[in-house]
Amino acid sequence: MTNASTLPYYPRFIFNCDDGKCFSTADLDELNYIKEGGTEYDVTRFVPKQILDISWSNGNGGLETKSYSVGKIEIHQIKRDLDEPTYGVNSNDCTSVYGRDKKWMMEIYVFLNLVK
Repeated sequence: MTNASTLPYYPRFIFNCDDGKCFSTADLDELNYIKEGGTEYDVTRFVPKQILDISWSNGNGGLETKSYSVGKIEIHQIKRDLDEPTYGVNSNDCTSVYGRDKKWMMEIYVFLNLVK
C-alpha cells in the first residue's frame, strides 16, 4: 500500500468558513481534524449540504469542535507541471497553511457555513 501522506505532492484543500475561520491543508494528515458530522468517522468526500465537524485550537492548548454545512466547492490552480510557480493570490485563501508543506497539484476550495 502506498500511503497518500508519503507522496511529495498533494491536492491542497482550503476550508473557508463563514464565521471567519480558515483552514488550509498542506498534506492529507490535516484532514484528521475534520470528521463526518456527529461521528468519529474520517471524511472521505465533500458534497454540498454535508455536515462536517472541525476541531479548532482554542488557544489554551485544547480543541473546540464546530459543525459546518458544506456550501459550494471550487477547484483552482490545476497544474500540469508541479514545478510551475503559482501566480496571483486568491482572496479566499488562508493566511497560513497547516501540515508539512508540499507541492500542490490543485487547490480545492470548500466553502462552509456554521451550523448554529
